[in-house]
Amino acid sequence: MAFLSLLDDREKPKGSRDPLGFEMVWSHYGREVVGNLTTITSSISNFAVALLGFKWANELALHLPEHARHLEVRETFLRYEQLTGYLRYLAGDKALMGITRIGRRIEEPAGRVSFGLDTDQQILSDQASYGMWGLYSSAMRDTQLVHGDDRLLTALGMDIAAIIERKLDKDALIKLFRSKRKVRADELTSFAKPFLAAINQKRVRDRLLHALMNGNPHKRLQQEMWDVTQKLANADARIRGVADFIDQVARQTQEPTLQKCLIDIQQVERLLVASNNVFHYCRRKDGESVGNIVKELDQRYEYSHLPMNLDLSQVPRGERLREILDSFRAGNTAQAVQQILELNRIVMAQRGGAPWVEAESSKHLRVRVPSELAALKSQNELEKDWDYDYFLGSFIQIASDGLKAQWTAR
Repeated sequence: MAFLSLLDDREKPKGSRDPLGFEMVWSHYGREVVGNLTTITSSISNFAVALLGFKWANELALHLPEHARHLEVRETFLRYEQLTGYLRYLAGDKALMGITRIGRRIEEPAGRVSFGLDTDQQILSDQASYGMWGLYSSAMRDTQLVHGDDRLLTALGMDIAAIIERKLDKDALIKLFRSKRKVRADELTSFAKPFLAAINQKRVRDRLLHALMNGNPHKRLQQEMWDVTQKLANADARIRGVADFIDQVARQTQEPTLQKCLIDIQQVERLLVASNNVFHYCRRKDGESVGNIVKELDQRYEYSHLPMNLDLSQVPRGERLREILDSFRAGNTAQAVQQILELNRIVMAQRGGAPWVEAESSKHLRVRVPSELAALKSQNELEKDWDYDYFLGSFIQIASDGLKAQWTAR
C-alpha cells in the first residue's frame, strides 16, 4: 500500500481550483525566491512539533522490517500529532491544525480522547494528507531538516529536535499516545504547558527561523531576501501584504537578480489578475453575447499598467500568456477573451475534462462551471489586487513571528 510521499498535494494544480493553469505560472516565479516553503507552511511551532514527531516515530519503528516500518512510522506520527494537538490546546495554543475536532473532544463533559487511525480519533478529515505528515514534509525536506519517505531527520533536524526533547518527559508522552485506552483530559493537563514551552524555546525557534528563511545552501536569492528582511525588521519597517513586502525588499536589496525576480513577480501578477477577472466574470454570463461582454469590459478598463517586457518563455503555456498580454495591451479585448477561453480549453483538455466556459458558434457563451459570486473589479483593483502569494505569504508570516515584527501577509 503506497501512501508515503513528500509532495504537498495542495501545490498540485486541480481542475476545480485552477481552470487557467496559473498555479504552475506563479509557482515558477515564486520558487525563484522561496525555494522551500509552501502556501500553508507558515507556523514555526508546527515545524518544531513535526520534527520531534518524526524523530520519535522513526526511533520506535527502527527494529521493524522495511514495509512494516513505513506503516509504523506513519501511524506513530499520526498518534503523536493527535496527542500534541490536545496538549497545545490545553496550554492555550489555538493556532493549530485540527482545532475544531480537538476543541470539541476536549470540551465534551466526558473529556476522554484516544489515539489512532479511526475516524473518531483523527483530528482532521484525512489527517495523513492535511496534517503535518502531508503538508509540512515537503518544506522540511527542502529546508534539509528531513529526508526520505519516512521523514528521517538530518543532522540539523536532529540537533533541533534534541533541544526540544531534553525539556520533556519522553517516556511518559510516548506511553500516552501509544496507549489503546481512552485518556481523560485531566491526565493530559500536566503535560500541556511543558510541551508548549519546549517547542517554543528561544533556541529552537531561532534555529528553525534561520533554517526556514535561508531555505538551503543552494538558494542564494532567498538568503539575500532573508538578510534584507531582517534589516527591515530592525528598522521597524511596516509590512502590509505581499505587494508591500516586495516593494520594500526590491528597494533595499543590492542584488540585481533578486530585484529582477521580485519585479517579475509583480508584473506577472498583473497579467494573472487581469485574466482571472475576465474569465471568472464570463462564468456568470451563460447565454450572454460575447460582443456584449467585450463592450462592457471595454467601457470599464484600460490595460496600460500591464508589463511590456515580461519574460514568459520559461513558464508553462508561456506563449499563450504572451498572446493574452499582447492583446490586452493592444486594446483588443475581444481577442483577449477568446484567448483566455482557449487557454481554459487547453488546460482542461490536458486534465481530461471539458472547458468551464466556451463561445459557441452563435457567439454566445456556454458556461459549464458557473460562478454566482464573481464580479468585475474596479480599475484600481485590477492594478493593485493580488490573487496569488508566490510562497511569500508563508515567508512573511514566519519572519514576522520570528522577528516579532507584527507584519501581515495579506
